[in-house]
Amino acid sequence: MCTRRWSPRARVRIDPDRTHTYATTMAVPSQPPGFPWAIYLADANHRYRLLAFDLDSGRHGPDAACTDADRLAAHLAELGVPHLRTRSGPTGGQHIWLRLAAPGAAPDDVRRLAHALRQHYPSLDTAPLTNPATGAVRPPGAPHRRDGQSRPHLHGAALETALARLDTETAPEVVEWLLARHPHSAAPAPHRPTGAVRIVDQASNPRLDRPRRPLTDATRALLAAVPAPGADRSAIVHSIFLGMARAGHTLADARAAAATAPGLVRLREDRARGREDTDRQWRRALDTAAGFASAPPTTRTPVDDELDRIEAAIGSDPAHWARPGGASDERILYALLALARTARTRTVDIDCRRLAQAAAVDASTVSRRLRVLAHESWVRCVRTGSGTRAATWQLELPDPAAALPAATQGEPAPAPGHSPSLLEHHTHDLWAHRSGLGGAAARIHWAAISGKLLISGAGRNPDEVAALTGYSLATVTRTLSTLARLGLPTDLRADTPELREQLDRGADRVGASGVGAQRVRRHLLDRELHRWWLEEQEWRCRRGKKTGVPRTVSLTIALPIDAPARLRYGRFPVTDTGRADYRAARAVVTRSLVGTPPTESGQCNEAA
Repeated sequence: MCTRRWSPRARVRIDPDRTHTYATTMAVPSQPPGFPWAIYLADANHRYRLLAFDLDSGRHGPDAACTDADRLAAHLAELGVPHLRTRSGPTGGQHIWLRLAAPGAAPDDVRRLAHALRQHYPSLDTAPLTNPATGAVRPPGAPHRRDGQSRPHLHGAALETALARLDTETAPEVVEWLLARHPHSAAPAPHRPTGAVRIVDQASNPRLDRPRRPLTDATRALLAAVPAPGADRSAIVHSIFLGMARAGHTLADARAAAATAPGLVRLREDRARGREDTDRQWRRALDTAAGFASAPPTTRTPVDDELDRIEAAIGSDPAHWARPGGASDERILYALLALARTARTRTVDIDCRRLAQAAAVDASTVSRRLRVLAHESWVRCVRTGSGTRAATWQLELPDPAAALPAATQGEPAPAPGHSPSLLEHHTHDLWAHRSGLGGAAARIHWAAISGKLLISGAGRNPDEVAALTGYSLATVTRTLSTLARLGLPTDLRADTPELREQLDRGADRVGASGVGAQRVRRHLLDRELHRWWLEEQEWRCRRGKKTGVPRTVSLTIALPIDAPARLRYGRFPVTDTGRADYRAARAVVTRSLVGTPPTESGQCNEAA
């Protein structure tokens, strides 16, 4: 019923193989199919007629998804917005649905909302809200690929009432209302190529207007290999076609490859089901390649070589990071390195709390360890932070006179060349300092699962792991035994999709799921409280007659997103002696940003 009433298009996306690809579509069925399906959020004109907030349990665990859903639902209830909340399936995810009146919300506005809400709700999956062409979510009643269904929290008459309220669609201005209630930093501007290469032979055999050249080794390898079980085969097709397009190949070449290449098996399966998708996928890759091809033949700059040298230096001496606090130091450096690669500079503006979130450590740890790293000449503070302005840090180049250890001439340590995946691994909730296994265990597990020795299917033995990490053999043996008890075998490579599921299950067993989401919320409160106090000081120091605001303001009013903190929260609370009352101030900010706290039992609020 929800699918037929809500769907803004005549077709739905389906997942008959339960591979979570939703690669094909079908007309809205008259009866529920026996496999997962998803409905589009935007209509054919790419205007959003549905908002589906998907609070995913994959990254931070079901408790974090439930808490985030409680808070977001509380905001919607205060605004009087009709909505329906569902459990997405057996993994603990949550969906919150809104229906928007015609003409719907503009894609750019919804994308900005998704960016803002992600800063407040770490479990939010922003993908459906940032892609109006294909963004889709499983509606109430749709099966989950791992059994179960998306089921509403409400039942009986309460559910009928909620569904009837949803038939009265909400004004698209709800996007601005939610933005006003969630202070946020501006979304990064999308990259737009300045001058795309021309596409020629559009009608017959489209290709880029550039000389044909041989395919790269990476593209040839993708063409020759059958996708592994669980791999994103759609992404593999796009990567192959993108490589062919950039090499000046044509649509005829793409069709010939799709007929036989093992890596393009997805296209042959689609053709067997009656959907010929080769031409569309080629056009998509060609458009993307046209933008990329406008760049010079080589895009490397001196700073890329400098960052490579820094990364090699970090991983050149594993024993250096086996010292007390070393695991945090290594993780902080890799987080800084990731930020520097994104910005293409060795100098970045970053405050301790945002760096703590990137490295999955406490802000106080970042503050302490940065001083240690500065003393060891890994980083240098260019400018200290002031007010709401972050400090500026520079990654220092290693001493060219100091040769790297001989180990780097053979098989590298686990870190070099793998910083993105290493950082993703090390920042998982399982390795949290207090509730999880700790940073040393993360380094040991990474050393055991990464590297060329795993091609044979067996993990490294304890002696090899000890040599790669700098820890004693007793520490390594004890940690590997703990990992085995938690069901974390070391015979999986670091790039396998099963690894994320194993880490999630391990975090659940040790009670560490959701600590990352809690850290994000805590830092958000700290930043907002700090901003409020700075504005209070500025107001107090202002000369002349002061026109203030009421000591408390109604938090149900949708204020502009750039409203000052004093206007949003009122005057900063003080004690009877006139001193700042931070406890009361934190309570005010918490009520505004976090909303209704979760129940003591930790269960989702059924009435939400």
